Amino acid sequence: MGWANALHVVPDGAPAVLAPMPAAWECDLSDDSLRWTPGVFAIFGLPPGRPVRRDEVVAMYSPESRAELARLRSEAIANCGSFTFEAEIRRPDGEMRWMRVTADVEVRDGRPAYLYGLKQDITHLRRG
Repeated sequence: MGWANALHVVPDGAPAVLAPMPAAWECDLSDDSLRWTPGVFAIFGLPPGRPVRRDEVVAMYSPESRAELARLRSEAIANCGSFTFEAEIRRPDGEMRWMRVTADVEVRDGRPAYLYGLKQDITHLRRG
């Protein structure tokens, strides 16, 4: 059980919770198409492998998180940079969830080509 202890989050004496593993995502900036690993589908409450459109996904973000995403994303693309933030989403079943999003820009031929990164469900931390 030693390796599992390293993955536990124990806030102020609360029962240990196994931290959800991050899931990978990618956005092709030429057409805004998305590629997700199964864990991202799980965070958003969508069936794995289902085609996803960026506009549908962004609509699931709370208004505040949507505005922050737009700002951070445009800055990262303009500067070939990166960002991390915590976002609130509403899944299709109505459940509100929190996730940590990390993103980096992949540059090809001197131009931003892809955004890619990780998403991790952190709802247990925000509600704890």
